[in-house]
Amino acid sequence: MSSFTQICRLSNYFVGSYKSVLHGRTNWLAPVQACSYTKKSAEERLGLDKPKRPLTPFFKFMTQMRPALLAKNPGISSKEAISWTSKHWQQLDLETKTQMGKEYEKDLEDYKKIKAMYESSLTDQQKEDIKRVKLELAEAKEKKKLKAEYKELGRPKKPMSSYFLFIQSRKEGFKGKDLKQFQEQVKKEWSQLTEAEKVKFEKQAADLMAKYRKELEAWELKMISKGQSDRRSTGDVTSPDKVPEVQSDQPNQTYFRRLWGY
Repeated sequence: MSSFTQICRLSNYFVGSYKSVLHGRTNWLAPVQACSYTKKSAEERLGLDKPKRPLTPFFKFMTQMRPALLAKNPGISSKEAISWTSKHWQQLDLETKTQMGKEYEKDLEDYKKIKAMYESSLTDQQKEDIKRVKLELAEAKEKKKLKAEYKELGRPKKPMSSYFLFIQSRKEGFKGKDLKQFQEQVKKEWSQLTEAEKVKFEKQAADLMAKYRKELEAWELKMISKGQSDRRSTGDVTSPDKVPEVQSDQPNQTYFRRLWGY
């Protein structure tokens, strides 16, 4: 048995695997070794510990080698790390690769059994919640993809409302303050403005919206001329007069950082 195979088995002992579950482990939904580079799944967002598919031999090898690689090359990029791992994977002896392949097949069999146990334990409500969140994630992904396509095609960006223009004008007041407290402060200040004081922001929002509509119309005609009419606006141009006194979805910290560049 090669030394690397021994290392892999030792790692499985400490990290944990589905094998221990099938031999009487009580917490059969405990975290196991799996790829952690993906975004949160629907189950994770709902606080459900869905069993994770075991790593393939190559990714398992990459996970095993990562600590040593980072110790020798702290500033290595992801591309360089993958290249380095691929090179050493190709140099790995056939015996070790074969053994890792057999271990993967066994782990995969165990994973399927655990997955079936997990799915049978879900309540009808949990199943509905999972479907709902998956749909929301799919819609968000499609929206993000469409937004990226619009950006690449040069689609004009929708301007801010008068309320958000007011928030932008309060940039200096946000630094060093708690986000929630600042949101409440700005919301209160906006509600206390007189109609005359709001005119400045409403006029600015109206001018920006008028400019946006003209630019959007020109862009849509450009898309039609290029045979990309499916990328035209879907009716998201709202009236500048629609300015809520209190917005239901308050801007988060990420919004403020993007808006003000810090």
